[in-house]
Amino acid sequence: MNTTARIAPIGCDGLPLCGEPARRARLRASGQLNGIDYVEVGDDGVTLCVHLFGDIPAGIGVANVRVSGGRRITGLRVVEVEIEHEPEMHDDACLRVVLDREGDHTPYCLCLVDAASGTDPAAWTPYPGFDPRYACAELRFRLDCARGQDCKEETACVEAPSPLPEINYLAKDYASFRQLFLDRLAQTMPDWRERHVPDLGIALVEVLAYTADYLSYYQDAVATEAYLGTARRRISVRRHARLVDYRLHEGCNARALVTLASDTDLSLDLGNLLLLVPPPGEADAKPGVIDAARLDAARAQGALVFEPMPLDGATTLDVVAAHSAIRLHTWGDELCCLPRGSTRATLVDAPPAGTSAAVPGVASVGAGDTAAASPPRALKLAAGDLLIFEEVRGPRTGNPADADPAHRHAVRLTTVEVSIDPLDGTPLLEVAWDACDALPFDLCLSVRTPAPDCAWLHDVSLARGNVLLVDHGEHVRLACDCGAICEPAGGDGAYPGLAAALAALPDACRRCRDLTEDCWMVPGAVEYDCCRCEGAVQDVTRPPADTGHALPLGPLTFAEPLPSHAPVCRLLSRDPRAALPQLAVHGGPLAAVLVDGAPDARWRWEPRYDLLASGPDDRHFVVEVDDDGIAHLRFGDGTLGRQPQAGDFFRAAPRIGNGPAGNVGRDSIVWLALKSGALSGATIAPRNPLAAGGGTAPESVAEAKLYAPGAFRARPLRAIVADDYAMFAARAPELQGAACALQWTGSWYEAHVVADPLGREVLDPALAARIAADLERYRRIVHDVAVTGACYVPLLIELRVCVLPDFLAAHVEAELRDRFRAGLRRDGTPGFFHPDRLKLGAPLYASALIAEAQAVPGVAHVELITLTRMEGGRSGDVPADGVLEIGAQEIARVDGDPDYPDHGSIAFAMGGGR
Repeated sequence: MNTTARIAPIGCDGLPLCGEPARRARLRASGQLNGIDYVEVGDDGVTLCVHLFGDIPAGIGVANVRVSGGRRITGLRVVEVEIEHEPEMHDDACLRVVLDREGDHTPYCLCLVDAASGTDPAAWTPYPGFDPRYACAELRFRLDCARGQDCKEETACVEAPSPLPEINYLAKDYASFRQLFLDRLAQTMPDWRERHVPDLGIALVEVLAYTADYLSYYQDAVATEAYLGTARRRISVRRHARLVDYRLHEGCNARALVTLASDTDLSLDLGNLLLLVPPPGEADAKPGVIDAARLDAARAQGALVFEPMPLDGATTLDVVAAHSAIRLHTWGDELCCLPRGSTRATLVDAPPAGTSAAVPGVASVGAGDTAAASPPRALKLAAGDLLIFEEVRGPRTGNPADADPAHRHAVRLTTVEVSIDPLDGTPLLEVAWDACDALPFDLCLSVRTPAPDCAWLHDVSLARGNVLLVDHGEHVRLACDCGAICEPAGGDGAYPGLAAALAALPDACRRCRDLTEDCWMVPGAVEYDCCRCEGAVQDVTRPPADTGHALPLGPLTFAEPLPSHAPVCRLLSRDPRAALPQLAVHGGPLAAVLVDGAPDARWRWEPRYDLLASGPDDRHFVVEVDDDGIAHLRFGDGTLGRQPQAGDFFRAAPRIGNGPAGNVGRDSIVWLALKSGALSGATIAPRNPLAAGGGTAPESVAEAKLYAPGAFRARPLRAIVADDYAMFAARAPELQGAACALQWTGSWYEAHVVADPLGREVLDPALAARIAADLERYRRIVHDVAVTGACYVPLLIELRVCVLPDFLAAHVEAELRDRFRAGLRRDGTPGFFHPDRLKLGAPLYASALIAEAQAVPGVAHVELITLTRMEGGRSGDVPADGVLEIGAQEIARVDGDPDYPDHGSIAFAMGGGR
């Protein structure tokens, strides 16, 4: 991590959205730093009047004024800069800036920078003596709002929409369907509380439950008769399903993120840590460290055990006391929040206890000199560390009990840089994370309590460091069955070669009793081939009698390997079909495997999903779980996988803990224990701010019977017709749909694949090339493949809206434009013309437009005036059947952007209202 302090980056992006600009008043009062107060745009569109907090520097010139931003009109250049003491646009003195041309409707950013900053906006530094927060100001050359609307933007921190009601899709009988309907009615009709049998509502619920029960029974009966009806045992169903390329999964364990709050700095060995959920009898357990005796008692009482997962090969965790609670910097402003979608934040790098956070002399130096000071630092964050943002107080009351537990989010840092606040010398840490971990909600930082207190409330949300990724399961201690080794039955008996092996290893019994793993020997017999010739050497073989083995404990843990250098979104995403059994198996000659410590790596056997791709010398095995949850180890037969030899000694160290049992709620993992040794001189309080997730139950036999017969149809291996190419292309996670047409080129057919990218309208050329490469293995020999983006059809839409008398027409129009926008609405939901809601070949219905507009409060009546393609259409054209057909390789487009009128437009003719 770079420890050299630097000035905070400048710009108009990446700042918290605050409703109370308190820093502006502080800058005016202090008189230490200058800054931009506001910018006025002249009538000619190219003249700007820049007003400052203080006096205008005399040496400022064209090289010190930069303008960035814009979408259609970019690269604005400053051609003239001079000081005007009596400007026409305002009475105060201002810096007159003349641009080479006028900008578009999008916001631009004007910055006063050091002339040596370069051309990259990311490397701009503020003009000497200017505050980095106000070295830049946003300006607009044109306004998007209509004359009858208020152009003031609403404050962010929008409350998230209410979640959709939970539906139990596992309801399969009359009682569960009846409860499902009653639960749904309790949410949609909370005032209806009648539960008497004669009630009409109850009667309707019971009729629907009876019908659903009958349909469910009919569906189960058909499935039972049609798919693998004779198989009943789980292992048999697993093998039948594998024959048709279907993999029955055994579930996977849960993962969680645990923070360690400590009062001192220390380093912990990850391999020696255990995190526990207290047993059911200790609901009021306090977070902390437990000793070995309490650990054994907790295990016996049913405590859930989690183990750390090393990230990118890490073996230790450096716990820093200052990481227990980290404040977020608001630059002295009030009513702030970290907006949804943020991928960076500024943390307050609080100094150690007993030191001052202020930098001596910062009040008397310019902004360019503050970097020379070295404020004391407490945070030791680095790229790759995990961080959890958490709302710790209720935004309305300030009470910690009112904090929203849903406002907790974990990120993995990608960059960490040191900086300071030049206004008060606060040491800061600039952190950023992957866009995949973008903040999914508005995180409040500071609020004001309601009247009569009206008090400013800070540190509403904090960041937590010292974060561990843990997963459910524990490597348990087992007792080895040493009967065959400690009490041999004379000669080789059932284990060929055992007598010779014991003679070469005199302390074999002692070593076997010291093992804390499960162990077994492969039984076999000595077979003698018949003598065909007198005096010939007799042929002796020792085939194994049984190479399988059943583990004594369960459930065996199944987990996927961690991706390297991955963000949190990928670390917590789970695929139970990619999970492998978690156990270390070593097997081979007795002298090589029965050793103190871990055997040599060449005697290790690796788990696999199956042995179909294993060679005769590959030490692979498969774990099959039966109906009682017992894990059976199956080895190869010498052709598909190596076959264990009779008399080989095996040892296995399994990990126990799997399935949804590990999906514990937040703040449930509160105990920490060491496998060996003890902690002294430190107080550690573990907790999981976020609920554990990903724990999945093993796939049931019924599900396998239902899905296995159609598995080969769900994963075809060749593309024959056009729909096959579209299906294979649509598998890419970056797409939301695809279409294809076979076009004759004069010599052969070309599969022309049209891709609809997810969340955007332009197909990335690199993505198109990758999809084309992926289609090569499915391509028919006589076909060529070409991948292009969809053809977007701009539409012309006009609606006549009648507004109720009690509503303002301007407000209703603003709500209509918000509903029909092509991006996200103010509440964060996709607009009606969002790219993810418009599919390939999907027609546009007039009824859908009218229904969407009619749903806006204050709308009395809606009439569709125009619905047509922009090319060749005219105002007043509406399809006779109310359906505007779109081609199979086309997507409707209505951006409503004044900078791009050729991308589709929607207009509202407002009437009525007030």
